[in-house]
Amino acid sequence: MASEKQVKKYLADWFQLGKKLVVDQNEQLPSPLFENGHYSDAFEACWRAASCPQFGHKSYLQGTEITLAELLDDHWEITSCARCTMPIALPISGVAGAVCPCHDLPSWPNTALPKPRQAVNTQVSLREICRRLVSSDD
Repeated sequence: MASEKQVKKYLADWFQLGKKLVVDQNEQLPSPLFENGHYSDAFEACWRAASCPQFGHKSYLQGTEITLAELLDDHWEITSCARCTMPIALPISGVAGAVCPCHDLPSWPNTALPKPRQAVNTQVSLREICRRLVSSDD
């Protein structure tokens, strides 16, 4: 079963490549995705709208057919695509009929570009760099 955290990461990774979330036939692409090392308010608002019971069965990532409600039940898991290493949804049992959302991105995979990433807490990262610099002086 895919956890809420895994599904959010799945969406955030694909949002960075321009894929949109279709919610009841309306396309959404929150921007910015991250603020202060966390998902942005725009991302969280999009998530709340898409995952509510009213729209959860009508919300899916552009280029796929699996709804958010389905991803969050116990029949699906998020794993890496064998072609592009981006996250994809696969059924836990049965035959995988799902295609990777990258199938309609003509320029992906592109190893010359950085892969999508998660939010970075710059304060924590800078403190870690300072700590490593201080310890390297010893």
